[in-house]
Amino acid sequence: MCRMMATNYIGAFCLTKILLPLLENSPVPSRVVNVSSFTHWNVPVFSPLVCCRQVDKETVSGKRFMISNCYPYAQIYEYSKLCLLLFSYELHRQFQLMEKSRHLSVVAVDPGAVKTNIMREIPSCISQSAYIVLKLLGLLQSPEIGVRSILDASLASPEVSGVYFFGGNGTTLNSSALSCDSKLAKDLWATSCILFNELQACSSIIRD
Repeated sequence: MCRMMATNYIGAFCLTKILLPLLENSPVPSRVVNVSSFTHWNVPVFSPLVCCRQVDKETVSGKRFMISNCYPYAQIYEYSKLCLLLFSYELHRQFQLMEKSRHLSVVAVDPGAVKTNIMREIPSCISQSAYIVLKLLGLLQSPEIGVRSILDASLASPEVSGVYFFGGNGTTLNSSALSCDSKLAKDLWATSCILFNELQACSSIIRD
C-alpha cells in the first residue's frame, strides 16, 4: 500500500468507519471534518481513478502509481485529496438517508497554501522555490493562519453539511466536477470498505 494514500485517505476513511457508531449515537450534534486541497483540481480525467470508472483496490491503495520509475509525489497527493472529497460527499449523502441525519454532518475544508514540512521529501531547491513563489504571490500562510479555516469548518452551524470550505471566514466553494461524481463516490466507498475489512481482519490475526 502506498504510504501517502494510507496517510491521507485510507487512514481517514478507516478512522471514520470505526467512529461512526459513536457519532450516530452521540447525544449532541457530531461532525466529520476532512482536510482536502485545491490540488484535487489537477487530477486529470484520464487518471487511474477516472479511466473506465474503475475503482479497484490497486487504484485506491495507490499501488497503480508505483509502476512509475520515479515516485509521483504530486500525483498521489492530488489523487488522495480528490478521494477525501468523494468520500466526504458520499458520507454526507448517507447521513441524509439516516433518521439521525440532523445530528450528523460532514464537511471538507481546504486551508490553502500553508508553510509546513509537507515537501520535506522533495529536493530542497524545488520546495524552497515553490515557497518563494507562493510568498511573492501572497498565497503562503503560516500554520497559525491556515488552521483558522479548519476551525471555521469545525465550528460551523450543525445543519451545514456536504460543503467545501476554502480559506477562512467560512467561505465555501464548489469543488471540481470529478469530486462531485456520485458514481465515482459510491464505487470509491465500496472499494474502501473492502480495504477496511481486510485491514481489520489482518489486525485481528496479529492480536491473536
